[in-house]
Amino acid sequence: MQEEIVFKQLETVRNSTLDLLESIPESDWDVIPQGFRNNIRWNAGHIVTILDLFASGLRSISPNLPERYLAYFAKDTSPADWTDQPPAKEEIIQLLKEQPGWIRTACEGKLDEKLPKPFKGFETIGEVLSFGIFHDGLHTGIINAQSKVIKAEK
Repeated sequence: MQEEIVFKQLETVRNSTLDLLESIPESDWDVIPQGFRNNIRWNAGHIVTILDLFASGLRSISPNLPERYLAYFAKDTSPADWTDQPPAKEEIIQLLKEQPGWIRTACEGKLDEKLPKPFKGFETIGEVLSFGIFHDGLHTGIINAQSKVIKAEK
């Protein structure tokens, strides 16, 4: 697998996500628009959490990501279950900005390493990272739709 392509795609997709998130006021981050299960804050935190898991080969989150992110943003979590204040917009944005660098450092030369067990048919860290880039884009699209619905409801 050509590593540079994967890392460049990650940076490009992430920059698009960051541009969108930075344009949305934090007051909109906790609104759950009709027809959605989660809010913008959950989607942004989910992006950083899941890609971190993918970069580790689905073993654990990295020391760069606070442990509490799993409780807030892992698959099948929900803002409805939050009992305390979730991470602030600035914190999530900062982690999203820094993450491509951590991933490059952690994964360079390792994209062909096998996962402990296949995930959705993917067998290597590079394959699951490539899927993670798609996953980022999917949730960026959801964030974009949520933002438009929130604006229309104001």
